Amino acid sequence: MTKRAAILARISDADDGETAGVDDQVRDMRAWVARRGWSLEEAHVLVENDTSAFKRRKIKLPNGQTDFRTVRPKFRRALELLATRQADVLVVLDLDRLARQPRDLEDLIDLVETSRFAVTCESLTGSCQLTSDAGITMARIMCAVANKSSKDTARRVSRARLRQAEAGQFGGGPRPYGFEADGITPRPAEVAEIAKMGDVVLLPNFGKRNGPSLKGIARDLRARGVLTATGGEFASTTVRDVLLRPRNAALMVHKPGEGRKHYTPADVVGRAPWEPIISEEAFWAITAKLCDPSRLTNSGPASKWLGSGVYRCPCAEVTRVHGAGDKANRPVYRCYGSGGKGHATCPQAELDEYVEAVAIAILARDAADLIAKPTTGVDAPALRAELIAVRQRKANLVEDYAEGLIPERAEYLAGVKKAQAKIEKIQRALDDVAESSPLAPFAGIESEEAARTVWKGLGVTHQREVINAIMTVTLKPVGSGKRPHITERVTIEPIKPTTPG
Repeated sequence: MTKRAAILARISDADDGETAGVDDQVRDMRAWVARRGWSLEEAHVLVENDTSAFKRRKIKLPNGQTDFRTVRPKFRRALELLATRQADVLVVLDLDRLARQPRDLEDLIDLVETSRFAVTCESLTGSCQLTSDAGITMARIMCAVANKSSKDTARRVSRARLRQAEAGQFGGGPRPYGFEADGITPRPAEVAEIAKMGDVVLLPNFGKRNGPSLKGIARDLRARGVLTATGGEFASTTVRDVLLRPRNAALMVHKPGEGRKHYTPADVVGRAPWEPIISEEAFWAITAKLCDPSRLTNSGPASKWLGSGVYRCPCAEVTRVHGAGDKANRPVYRCYGSGGKGHATCPQAELDEYVEAVAIAILARDAADLIAKPTTGVDAPALRAELIAVRQRKANLVEDYAEGLIPERAEYLAGVKKAQAKIEKIQRALDDVAESSPLAPFAGIESEEAARTVWKGLGVTHQREVINAIMTVTLKPVGSGKRPHITERVTIEPIKPTTPG
């Protein structure tokens, strides 16, 4: 009987849809499968372009628990094909294209062993031959060695960066705005711009309605022809990144990890050899302002309760939280109709938790349709989705360089510069689009995990606006002495996406 093959190609980093690397892998594996006389369906050609097999993220597992895992949908699809016997053998170029985390390899080995080798995995280089106990043992050893090598490289790089920071030395990388390429010598004109940006953020009305904003700062810089360190135009995120650099206060910091981050005083490990552009006190005040999740969503007193004035009673009155007297430790939502006696009540904590879960599910499913496209002709949701993808590519570059997967520093710097220029271009386009929808942050969301992450980053005021935009929540009257489940005490009606006419 002819074996049915599935092939899995992977590359850690690819710029702007570049597919040359994975295309070569697929071409070689197709020829290899054909020489053996195996069949290969087009749907079983799985490609992980621009996907790390080492980097892990915190995700929610099917059993409800959370754990750190690699996020590789195509790899999981390959396992599914083997588990359901839609394929008999998984073909990869090399073991390092298959897995760099032992846990991923073990998931595949479990399938092979429980099938008594009815399903297998083979590689073109011979480094992964899961066709016998000896082959499985060798794959385990090689994966463990590769994993340790990656971790050792990351540890050495991290330690070297700590040593440089403690000594007040520039750790390398693209030229930081405000300084020459050596990372130490100030550029007076750019230093003056940084100081000016900081003064604007410290204004009492910064971030308030009709007050100055990051977008406004970026707009002014573009109007005056002031360029970024890479020669591009400023966007709001570029301004934010510049202002959150501790080097502005002549502070040297070290914080292991990858991706976008902001620092705290606990991360300071040394002093820089240049004069501060912004005082240390002012820098931490700027950081606190720019990293406050409610800064862009709350105007006026911050809302405390998710549903107060949002959830409704069947009598059409809104409900508010009652937490006095015997309800001091267990607040409830209560309708204040009928002279304050009310028609319906519901425990605040349980109801907010339930509404939040339903909202996240709706946003993961319908956000793209619920967000109206601006009349400017710019597809903001598509731009935001692209922005997420480009930022991830940039993070992958940083990770791969730290792991030693990109040996040439020039190649790494060129990739980072290209990705950053793309990020700035997309952000400028978004800055120029007036988006009134409170759902705009959910553009490009494709999973409940991603929707939950965005939701948790919003202030309560913004969350309330989202609730109003996607659903109506109505409490149900409950008879005296009854305490039914929360799902029986409320009606949630999603607002259906409008179909363009």
